[in-house]
Amino acid sequence: MGYCSASDVRILTGITEGMVSDGEIESLIALSDQQIDDDLGSFDSPVPTRIKHLSTLLTAIKIYTRPDLRGGFSVGEVSISNQQIEEALNHWMSEVKRIYAYYGTVVQESPSTLKRV
Repeated sequence: MGYCSASDVRILTGITEGMVSDGEIESLIALSDQQIDDDLGSFDSPVPTRIKHLSTLLTAIKIYTRPDLRGGFSVGEVSISNQQIEEALNHWMSEVKRIYAYYGTVVQESPSTLKRV
């Protein structure tokens, strides 16, 4: 089981299953969790809330940087613009950096990934 769930990611991003399937999200969660394990070490159950949030953030970043969503999207009567996507990505990246710093790791941004420094 991953550090977070597809529903955690859906709550943060606002995407629906019609846009990105649970299977796709779970694959991205696995990548995010492996990134966390590689960078910070693995975490046993119960997973710390901070790590659950980190996994959710990393996965949300992966979703919002997909080419099909990067320009914005609409869900029912709600529209998310390209500017709102960029603002969310910047906010999420700052949260990721804060959590990594808590564990004593400094990261820098690159276009679609994080790199340890």
